[in-house]
Amino acid sequence: MKTQVQQVIRHLERAVLGGTFTPAQRIPSERTLALELGVSRSTVREAIAILISRGMLTRRQGDGTYAVDRSEHRMAQIWVDMSQQHPGLQADLVEFRSMVESRAAELAAKRYDQQDRRRLTDALAAVDAAYSGNQREEQIRSDVEFHRAIADATHNPLFSYLMSSLLKLLHEHVQLSLAGLEPESPTAQQLRNQHRALAAAILARDVDNARVLASGHMQFVATQLNALTRDR
Repeated sequence: MKTQVQQVIRHLERAVLGGTFTPAQRIPSERTLALELGVSRSTVREAIAILISRGMLTRRQGDGTYAVDRSEHRMAQIWVDMSQQHPGLQADLVEFRSMVESRAAELAAKRYDQQDRRRLTDALAAVDAAYSGNQREEQIRSDVEFHRAIADATHNPLFSYLMSSLLKLLHEHVQLSLAGLEPESPTAQQLRNQHRALAAAILARDVDNARVLASGHMQFVATQLNALTRDR
């Protein structure tokens, strides 16, 4: 890793761990950090991307970059440690996620409020746009935000913490993801359609359909991941 990138990472890590940057406070812009640290904006951008992949920072659509709550960061690290100790854990994680996603969709359909509606609608637009392109990082980021929006709409903080840390592991640490698809591919189109249908069911408060669609979505993801694994 480049020395300047490492220096920026250490600076940001100290700021997060020392409480200078908190989950309630947006971190300075890339331009501001670059001027403050005497490096290029691309160096800052690369350092931030690495810390996002480590679960220390998170991007909020249309808002900026924030520190991740420490309890969430610790939970993400627990998943990482588990995956390293159990090489065959990936399939089990997808199976477990399917159970959590189905129940979260049910509860979200019952409990979402107007703020959740706006967030889920925005998240759906973002994930739909991401899978209309082929940028892997944007597909991962938007997919995580979409499923986090559903978990947060349950108004059960355990779902929020669990889903957030689990998604970080699956998408960023284990690299268990369908992201990077070409927009015209059948799989990308299927994923777009599934996200739209799931969001529509939740917003219609169709509890049973939301559960079924969430389960079907995860079964589709598991099938496609198995196919990718066989082809490697």
